Amino acid sequence: MVKRHLKRLNAPKTWHIQRRGITFITRSNPGGMKKELTMPIANILKYELGLVQSIRDTKHLIKTEEIIVNGKRVADYRYPVCFTDVVTFPKTNSNYRLIIDKDSVLKLIPVSKEEAGLKIVKIIGKSYVQKKLQLNLLDGRNVFFEKQHYKVNDSLILTVPGQLVKEHLKFEKDMLALLYKGKHTGKIGTLLEVKKESVIIKEGDEVFETKKDYVLIVGKDKPAIKMTK
Repeated sequence: MVKRHLKRLNAPKTWHIQRRGITFITRSNPGGMKKELTMPIANILKYELGLVQSIRDTKHLIKTEEIIVNGKRVADYRYPVCFTDVVTFPKTNSNYRLIIDKDSVLKLIPVSKEEAGLKIVKIIGKSYVQKKLQLNLLDGRNVFFEKQHYKVNDSLILTVPGQLVKEHLKFEKDMLALLYKGKHTGKIGTLLEVKKESVIIKEGDEVFETKKDYVLIVGKDKPAIKMTK
């Protein structure tokens, strides 16, 4: 049985929370993305948006009002909201995307109604199941597509909840890269060179090398969707 809470001192460093003086905090349900890139909806409602004060308030809000993540209604206060997910409140017509900032902390940023219907995902693996192409995505989902030209490390901008591909962003030179892990977390720069296991990126006057695993391609000349404050 999965525990419903965890000690604050053991919570991911990507959560902007008080760690001393209060022992426990809500734990996310198991999800496909690593826990440092997810946050339970309860913590978002309380600490990021200040809409509730307790788990009781959270349960009541979820039960009485629509809270939408990636186009689907949330029913569990421990629902894991993942990096790049969109949280929507139809009652107030407000939309937010979960990003990771330069201080390596998960944060919500407001996005437009149009962008609330889009989600960017990274392809981290691919395989064939009964002759159908299956893509393994960063958020833990496995999705079937007919097209064969998608490659590992490419990004896709999908409609939510429909999962239609609106744009394909290739992992190649001159593309814009967002760093979501490592010491350069939160930076967006131009991909100068692709090596076997790493890449060279330029942000402003700074040029640095980092792992491919830390990179999310977000656009060509500018980010295809809003991913920073």
